[in-house]
Amino acid sequence: MAPNTGNTDYGIDHLMLGASDLSLGKTWIENQFELPVMDGGRHPGQGTRNALLGLAEDCYLEVIAPDPAQVLAGTLGAQLLRYKTPRLRTFAVRCSNFEDLVPRLAGFGFGHRILEMSRETAAGGELSWRLLFVSDHPYGARMPFFIDWGQSPHPCRDLAVAGSLRQITVQLPDQLASFERLMRQLDLPVVVRQAPPALLATVAGKQGLIDL
Repeated sequence: MAPNTGNTDYGIDHLMLGASDLSLGKTWIENQFELPVMDGGRHPGQGTRNALLGLAEDCYLEVIAPDPAQVLAGTLGAQLLRYKTPRLRTFAVRCSNFEDLVPRLAGFGFGHRILEMSRETAAGGELSWRLLFVSDHPYGARMPFFIDWGQSPHPCRDLAVAGSLRQITVQLPDQLASFERLMRQLDLPVVVRQAPPALLATVAGKQGLIDL
C-alpha cells in the first residue's frame, strides 16, 4: 500500500500518560513542564477520568487515572490502579475518516473495533468522539488507537501550551516491519527500533527536551 495521499488527515492527537491517581499524575506532569494541568472530565463506563495539558500543533498530553466514583472492575481504571509511577501508556492518532483507515489495517491482517464516547467538560459542555482500536496484532499498547472528533471542538483549544512533540519512539523486540510500514504510510513522527518493549515521547518545552 502507498503512503497516505488521499483526503484523510492523520496526525498525533494526544499522548496518554497513565497514573494510579489523578492528583499524582497531574503533579508529575506539572513538575516536568512547570505549567498547571486542566481537569478534563469522567469517562462513563471506562472507570477513568482525565486532566489535560496542551502541546503545539493541535496536540495535547492526557493524564488518565481511575475514577473513584465509578465501578472499576473490568475497566481501564482497574488496570491503571497497578501503575506504581506515572508513565506513557499509549498515543492517539487523529483520523478524519475511518473508512480510509479500515482497509489499510486489513492490508496488514489487522482487525478493529469502533467505540462511541462522550464526556462532560469542566465547563459543563459535552465532547463526543469516535475511537478505533486496532486488533489482531502483537504490539500491545504500543499500537496507537485512532480518534475522530467529528463536530466536537478539539480539547487543545482551551489548554496552555507546554511545548511541541518532537518524536515518538516505539521499541519492539521483533516483528518491526509491519508496524514501521504502517507508521510510514500514515506519515507519523514515529521511530521504530528493535529493543525490549517500550514507548517513549520527546517533547521540546521551555526547559529543553523532556522525555516521557
